[in-house]
Amino acid sequence: MYFFILILLFILLFQVSSSGPEHFQEEHFTKNFELPLRGFFTLVIVYHHLSQYLDNPGPFRVFLEVGILCVAAFFFYSGYGLMKSVLTNKNYFHHFFLRRYIKIFVPFFICNALYLFVYYLTGDRYGLKLSLEYLSGIQLINPQSWYIIVIALFYFVFFLSFRFIRKKGISFLLLGIFQIVFPTYCMAKGPGIYWFQGEWWFNSSSLFFIGILMAQFEKPIMKFTRKWYYWLLLLSAGTFLYFFPKSVQVLDQIEPLLTNEHIFVKEMIGNWICFIWQTIAVINFMIFVFLLTLKIRFSNKFLSFLGTRSFEIYLIHGLFLEVFRSDRFYIQSDFLYTTAVLVLSLGCASLMYYPFKMISRKLEEYSLQLYS
Repeated sequence: MYFFILILLFILLFQVSSSGPEHFQEEHFTKNFELPLRGFFTLVIVYHHLSQYLDNPGPFRVFLEVGILCVAAFFFYSGYGLMKSVLTNKNYFHHFFLRRYIKIFVPFFICNALYLFVYYLTGDRYGLKLSLEYLSGIQLINPQSWYIIVIALFYFVFFLSFRFIRKKGISFLLLGIFQIVFPTYCMAKGPGIYWFQGEWWFNSSSLFFIGILMAQFEKPIMKFTRKWYYWLLLLSAGTFLYFFPKSVQVLDQIEPLLTNEHIFVKEMIGNWICFIWQTIAVINFMIFVFLLTLKIRFSNKFLSFLGTRSFEIYLIHGLFLEVFRSDRFYIQSDFLYTTAVLVLSLGCASLMYYPFKMISRKLEEYSLQLYS
């Protein structure tokens, strides 16, 4: 299993470049700069999920707790990209939902149908009610696709906050309140199989708001960062290295409380304690990544390839995680299982990329014609 970790490090470090001690990367946060990082974080998420399925994780244990960090990066980039688009395009909210929702929900629904079809071929049978719930996403046939539901909700709240309110201070306040209400609601729902039931639905979501703040106040933040760069880099690294293991420890201590069917004051306090530790950890992680990439650029063709297909990889890899460790088709070797999941996930994501893009574009064009 060390072989796959070496591959991951090689992919990250191949053709890495530095701006030098006296300069900074000028293209920071541009699409071309961000895309390879998205690809890397997506691959780490696949490794994270693999570590949960392996019979003997071995060195893959290092990935057991890092999923929250990668998803935090996605929330951050999404929030930053939304706010940056609003600041640079006065008509950005025109057809906002058509552009945003078609791109995420068309692949989501197609993959739901694909999962259901493959599970049917492998012998699983579901009733009509459950099949419709899986197809519609009311119950997730792919547990890893929860992010689609959350980011769609965040898009909606962002739209309401910044489209109809002229004073940005109030918009930020409303969005900040939502960032408190949302995890509280998820905590109150407790464990389960439906939407917003489970700490992964919210434990990294604060980075969406941080990304929006970063886009709004980028100039003063960059000015301050350039002045105190190395001190901030050391501080963020040290803070992250303290708070992240501590957050894992806190989660292990209060996890029995989180499995209670009914949430009372004790459970809610435990949830919030854990959430605060995790939030501090993921914020410092993104600060460190932000500072590191001001000096170092991780970019090569394979990372960019992963970045362009990151959404498809994210949606499809769960199918192979399940099928190859099912009762009917169980790959005994962890090495062969990992190889099969990675190869088929990347291969299928490549095959789905252009059809998904074409279908989404055609639906968007058709919807715009109907709208006009």
